[in-house]
Amino acid sequence: HYFIQSNLRMVNMANDSPDKTTPSKKQKRVNKKPSAGSKFYCSTCDVHCPNQSTLEQHNAGKKHLANVSNVQRRDKHAMCSVFVGNLPKYSQIRAITGTGGAESSGSVEDKNEILKQELDKKFGAFGEITKLIIDKKHGSYCIIEYKAPAMAQVVLAEYQAGKIEQFYGQKLQIKSRKVTEIKPLHHIITHKEIARENIIGLLEEASDDPVCALNMVDAAISVPDAMKRKHLEACNRIQTQLNDNLPFHNIKLSLYGSAATGLSLKDSDLDVSLSVDKEKRLERDDLIGVLKQKCTGVSHVHIIPAPGQGTITRFLDGISNTMFDILFSNRLGIANTSLINTILSYDTRLSRLIRLIVYWNKTVLGSRFAKQAMPSSYSITIMIFHYLRQKQVIPDFLDSSLITDHKRIYDLDFSYVTDLSKLPPTPPVTKTATIPELMAGFWKYYGTEFNRDIHVASMRGTLPKEELESEMGESSAECPSQHSYVSSFRPSTLAVQDPFVLTHNLTHNVSVECAVAFRDSCRSAAGNWEGGKELYSWWLGAERRQDVSMEDDTTQGEGSVGEGADGSVGEGADGSIDEGAGDGAGNTTPVWKQEESQTSGCKRSVEAMEH
Repeated sequence: HYFIQSNLRMVNMANDSPDKTTPSKKQKRVNKKPSAGSKFYCSTCDVHCPNQSTLEQHNAGKKHLANVSNVQRRDKHAMCSVFVGNLPKYSQIRAITGTGGAESSGSVEDKNEILKQELDKKFGAFGEITKLIIDKKHGSYCIIEYKAPAMAQVVLAEYQAGKIEQFYGQKLQIKSRKVTEIKPLHHIITHKEIARENIIGLLEEASDDPVCALNMVDAAISVPDAMKRKHLEACNRIQTQLNDNLPFHNIKLSLYGSAATGLSLKDSDLDVSLSVDKEKRLERDDLIGVLKQKCTGVSHVHIIPAPGQGTITRFLDGISNTMFDILFSNRLGIANTSLINTILSYDTRLSRLIRLIVYWNKTVLGSRFAKQAMPSSYSITIMIFHYLRQKQVIPDFLDSSLITDHKRIYDLDFSYVTDLSKLPPTPPVTKTATIPELMAGFWKYYGTEFNRDIHVASMRGTLPKEELESEMGESSAECPSQHSYVSSFRPSTLAVQDPFVLTHNLTHNVSVECAVAFRDSCRSAAGNWEGGKELYSWWLGAERRQDVSMEDDTTQGEGSVGEGADGSVGEGADGSIDEGAGDGAGNTTPVWKQEESQTSGCKRSVEAMEH
């Protein structure tokens, strides 16, 4: 809520000229369709409500009624108005009428007043004009508002019939008045929005081949190479402009996060770390001043708080149509990016898998929860690495016995295995799993196997939540300098540990409702996959299986299926994947396709009674 309100204030305060990407401050909000999956939504105020009673209270409030009144008044004005373009220049009017004389160099207001008088004479013949607004800057267009809508319709009909003569040698362009929709800052970049219907169409097009279908989805949501080059050019251009206006600082902009790992989607921002010489100090106000006044194409410059990271300087680069988030000397983010790049180089399937799951998470939860209450793309990536390590798809990159080059940042150990040849081999069955099978395994793991109440997802394994909270609290009290980034591990319903800053819970802001919805969505998608539903069904997790028995439905209620003391299901003592039986052709079936068939009916009955 804070970020949206802040962005709206910045849009309303913007003084830039109106163009395709930057709305003017005089534009007003119009009705827009609610996002997919939203049930309790007020299109007038752009507000999502949790239930029907809250929506009714909102509709009876003063702000909603005021907005409704404003919308109705605005629509009424639009119906009574016409837009007239291609107006003649003042010199043309003066040359024909002989007015002005030596006063041809008068002010713009005087020239517009003469033009207004001439327009009033011509268009006043169609009815009473209540308001006539002329473009103050160039005088190239005007808006004429009549007393009644019928008068405006007469003007449009006469223009379409070709009965309106030229105006001082100019052929006018007349059309109905339209009100441009104003969008919050995070909705400005419209060409990057990915339609849910388009994704479903791709899935239906290749429904018989899940691998091919997901490849097409990944191509649709990932950033093309041409856009990546634009991002680099924009970063270099802004860096050059900053150094030109802030000399002697040697400013360097470095990409980190999804833009540097290749995991970014088309609607992702650019995360940038700004560094200067050690002997120099750059004030934030100086940076903001240069961005606002000296950098070409930069607009909507403002700061937003980032808990645990400081303050982010956010702005929109109109040339590349990209949002930038700048942090001062974010060495932690650069180190995390380096680790992710190393893991991605181990297996070529990982980049595509992460992009698809991150987009799936945004698709399923984005229409129901605010961005701040959802698991971030980075936390989803760590959850994927945790799941892959539990299933032995990837080895342990944080194994201290294999690390040779130790690094420390801010008194924290940022060491990991950089030499891939030293990593132990993974089971052969994990190397043959396809992207759909890995996605189904992720859904099943976090839908039925992972116990979020007692465990923490970490790249170091499945950690007990209570012990982690107590250990981190005691260690931070004993040695504060060792945990200067976060004082203690903050508990939450869904807990994900940062790979280096062990006291940082990446999902501490995720609400209970969102955590439950994430688990249920994973469970539904995994159930549809196992039930042989349509491809778009198990991808979106939108439908429940219809062919399961009442006994299975009872088992798969609110609790986990076959959940043991360690929160795992059908898993070996070491958390490994069994290779399973072959199909006669040398192929093996992953364990996530066998576990349900291997579970006995007696065990299911006992679990149903316990539930």
